[in-house]
Amino acid sequence: MRKRITVLGFFSEDIGLTCFFKTNYRALLADGYEFNIINIANYRPARELKHFGNYYEVPFYFTDIKDKHFLRKRRAFNHQLHQVYQECLLNSDVIHLYLNMLCDPVSIVYARRLGFERVIVHAYSNLGGTMNLTSRQLQKVGRRMAEVYGTDFLAVTQGAADFFFSSRIQRSPRFKLLPDGIAVRKQRYHEEQNIYYRKRYDINENDFVIGNIGRFIDVKNQSFLIDSFNLFQKINPNAKLVLIGDGPKLEEVRQKVYQLHLEGRVIFTGYLENTEEVQNIFDVFAYPAESGGLSLALLHSLANGAKAVVSQRQPAEVQTLGAVTTLSIDNPQSWADEFHSLSLETSNRFEQSYNTMNELIEKGYTISTSTKALRKLYGKPQLEDDY
Repeated sequence: MRKRITVLGFFSEDIGLTCFFKTNYRALLADGYEFNIINIANYRPARELKHFGNYYEVPFYFTDIKDKHFLRKRRAFNHQLHQVYQECLLNSDVIHLYLNMLCDPVSIVYARRLGFERVIVHAYSNLGGTMNLTSRQLQKVGRRMAEVYGTDFLAVTQGAADFFFSSRIQRSPRFKLLPDGIAVRKQRYHEEQNIYYRKRYDINENDFVIGNIGRFIDVKNQSFLIDSFNLFQKINPNAKLVLIGDGPKLEEVRQKVYQLHLEGRVIFTGYLENTEEVQNIFDVFAYPAESGGLSLALLHSLANGAKAVVSQRQPAEVQTLGAVTTLSIDNPQSWADEFHSLSLETSNRFEQSYNTMNELIEKGYTISTSTKALRKLYGKPQLEDDY
């Protein structure tokens, strides 16, 4: 029987981590690796990951300590996680934890105490700019616990590393940066898909399309995007905004669109499986997120040949890409002005897609780069001792 790698993460259907897992771990499965997957998503869990190995769901409780059911939820989560860890330990001694924050380090502490030999702590986001005082204090405690109980430390960006780990850990040989890999060439621009989906969503050939892909949650800041688009469409009658995704803030954003009388200009597609096709209609990808997490949807749209306007809170690595403009999220008018400037430019979409794909490949945002790093991290697939 083969030894499995246990992987824990917030694998919701519509987030970048799930996309990263599916595209990269499929290649690892082909190499002979086997996995236990622990999904702690509490919204739209990606149950298709059952095809990747033994699959468990332990929905994470909300970390708001003001919730009257906080302690009960936390105890229930801890109990379930303890049981799942014990089952995974029957065939696994390595656990890889994809985490967004360290406010509750129980997943790390339990892993080491219960017997995982290697506990890989993977910093997958930078939420430092969105946390209140209590959360920041809890994060500091979690950082110390991660250093004590973790054995290996990874980060998707330097900003995520700074959010999770001390400079001492980052200087250690146990720490590595591991950029997300995407299927770069698969994202290339397709004119026929642009034509098809513009017709499907009643968008004219000459309409200037701003797109956004992501969950409707506060940190994604779609409400700000509505404000900036409202200003832009007043000077560009051919402007359209396409919002792809679902989430708890969807209806709130939809109501704002109605209040501003933008129903004919803003298109809500809902959650889509084929965003790689629909993104061909975007002229600009707009991403005013309040956190510094790396957006795979942004990388996909850039490879597709779209220009991008993103918040200054995005990772420094993204801000250096040639087709990216960064702006403050304090002023919607500045975003509207940038949209207008971009709408006046003329460019060859095929050429833009080709150039950006090469740039992403050069910077290591490829499946081959990330899977190579994961293979090195995990070691070769090995058989358990059979007595």
